[in-house]
Amino acid sequence: MRAFLATIALTAMLAGCSAEIGLPAYTDKGVRYPIALAAEPSGRWLYAIGANFDRQYRSGILRVLDTNTNTFNDNLRLEVPNYAAGLWHEPVAKPTVDGPSSHLYVTTRDDDAIAVYDIRDHGVAPPSLDCGQPSGQIGPCAKGHLIGGDKAVDLDIGDDPVALSIHPSPDRSSSLLHVAAASDGQVSLLELASNANDGAHKEAQLLDSTELGAGLSAVLTSPVTGRTYVADTRLHKLHNHTLVAMQDSKTGVRTGYKIEQHAAVALPQATGTEFSRDMTLSLDGSRLYIAYRSPNAMLIVDIAPTAKGDPANKLVGVVGIGGRPASVVVAPTGPGGQERAYIACFGTDDIWVVDPALRTVVDTIRLPHSPYALVPVQVPDADGGASRWRLYAGLFSKHEVAVLDIDPDSPNPHKQLAMVR
Repeated sequence: MRAFLATIALTAMLAGCSAEIGLPAYTDKGVRYPIALAAEPSGRWLYAIGANFDRQYRSGILRVLDTNTNTFNDNLRLEVPNYAAGLWHEPVAKPTVDGPSSHLYVTTRDDDAIAVYDIRDHGVAPPSLDCGQPSGQIGPCAKGHLIGGDKAVDLDIGDDPVALSIHPSPDRSSSLLHVAAASDGQVSLLELASNANDGAHKEAQLLDSTELGAGLSAVLTSPVTGRTYVADTRLHKLHNHTLVAMQDSKTGVRTGYKIEQHAAVALPQATGTEFSRDMTLSLDGSRLYIAYRSPNAMLIVDIAPTAKGDPANKLVGVVGIGGRPASVVVAPTGPGGQERAYIACFGTDDIWVVDPALRTVVDTIRLPHSPYALVPVQVPDADGGASRWRLYAGLFSKHEVAVLDIDPDSPNPHKQLAMVR
């Protein structure tokens, strides 16, 4: 394991070449190094990103998993630039003459860019994917499907972008994209086109950016207060900022937004030099849950608005868990639909299940190898019966996706149901 992690660290330092010249395309089963997962709102289709960390192929891969059969669709695969990291699925599909359309956004650390994939939802039929790739081929994506890249001519979104999130602008007139870069600590704010279906990424505008220092790992925005939070692996604190509208002095028309930083939230510090790895919102948006490494814990931060309207931004819980937490997700899968948090612990080959209300661990799910990416999915029944909650976990160096039963009505809670290769 230590040798493998050292290889990953070396790969990160050498990152900077999108496609490996002379290497073959990845046409094998499954995904190599599943780094990120996202599900369609229907729960029928799941997108898996393989990062190609060991450079055995010319690029990474995007594949589509059918949650009814727990198999990858062999006809749906596209290339992803090497060393992919963050994945964001646009939450609301827009209607088009060819069916609902949405996008996948993937940060690509080699290219200092975001690759954008257009998705056509065809209902029960598999979706179609497009990134401007050559007709009938799996890739690579066209230049028009990248945000950033060549800083001389493109948008500068920082060195080594690792995480992103998309949310409505404060006035709800457009969509804003935050991206956090690990190497130079740049947080960039972009505005996406407000009325485009496909191709919205081509009209992205860089509104503002700020430097927070190397080590950023995650970014998300509270739908309750509009406050944006940025996690940091190298500092025991949580960055946060709001957006201030910019207006034309003569017409009063909004011209954009700028980032306004607020005091950081203090977090615990123990022996070690690595801190926040990932974070997610509680189901009601009032708390942040952080996968934290010094100490190994799930942190609970109260971000609910106070009487003055500002978020509380107060650490209220530290729940000890397994080694090297990597990611955290939530789902209404406790008794009576109560919230449960699931934390992938890369170093101890397990997933820890936490009751956030009681701030206690309720179970530990052992796995064959190091889990990294997680996504809970409410899977529709193939025969029209009741849907069931499942947890999909990318087993990073095993190149597989584990399927776990997390349905609150299950007779075998947390049982492993399948291993997708």
